[in-house]
Amino acid sequence: MKKLIVLENVSKHYGNKSVLNNINLTILRGETLAVTGANGTGKSTLLRIIAGLSNLSSGRRILCDKGDKLKIGYVPDYFPKLNFTPYEYICHMGKMQGLSQAYINQFSEELFDTFNIALMKNTRIKYLSKGTIQKVAVIQAIISRPDILLLDEPLSGQDNKSQERFIDILQKFKTEEICIVLACHEMHLVDKLADKIVEIKGGEIVSNTHNENNGYTNMLICFKVAKEFDVSIVKEFTGLLNMIQNGQSVSILMNKQYSDVNILRLLQMGCSIVSVNES
Repeated sequence: MKKLIVLENVSKHYGNKSVLNNINLTILRGETLAVTGANGTGKSTLLRIIAGLSNLSSGRRILCDKGDKLKIGYVPDYFPKLNFTPYEYICHMGKMQGLSQAYINQFSEELFDTFNIALMKNTRIKYLSKGTIQKVAVIQAIISRPDILLLDEPLSGQDNKSQERFIDILQKFKTEEICIVLACHEMHLVDKLADKIVEIKGGEIVSNTHNENNGYTNMLICFKVAKEFDVSIVKEFTGLLNMIQNGQSVSILMNKQYSDVNILRLLQMGCSIVSVNES
């Protein structure tokens, strides 16, 4: 997977108060990263730093793949009750990002339907529930189809049915290779979505592990390549967990959710598929 953002030895202080200490983290395309930890441990600050919305006290924030053209969508843990309607707000935010009115109209209608809030699109945001406002915040964050979607406590204020629907929507984003970074407490959200789990305690990363409970079966794909084939291309495949090459024979282990699209890519590059098995 391609690197999108790398944080190197990042620290953040507010006066004499230390919030984050010596954070090292790599954000990858197509990966879903869950940031967990108790309240006040620095999760929200970390998301703002990834988004480029907070200055560093020390360390480096490196933009990799697309540099300054990297698109980042950010949903804060608190969204103000504005006097705009959801439709008016999405239009304003879309125009600020250089989107055409025709695109905004089409995409916003699709998203209002997807999030089941089409009947409320012309109601003032200040009159909407916290869960509905959270959905509006997500829509404004993804209207430009970002490379990275940052979500701070995304299930806050949503009932169980809305939570399940929201998880389904995020799973769809995963198949579109959108990187998702979410700060949350809900372990069912972490288990269903996260590829990696980062735990913060006392402003420091105390663990950074792969999620073994996200319910995705891994696929072992074996294929053959031509002598001139550049196998390093395969290392950039989304969902790749491991790769072994023996001459012109290659075996890759990847998350099942990405297997179809990557098998198609292999065929388009002239590779011969030998076998595909669950692992």
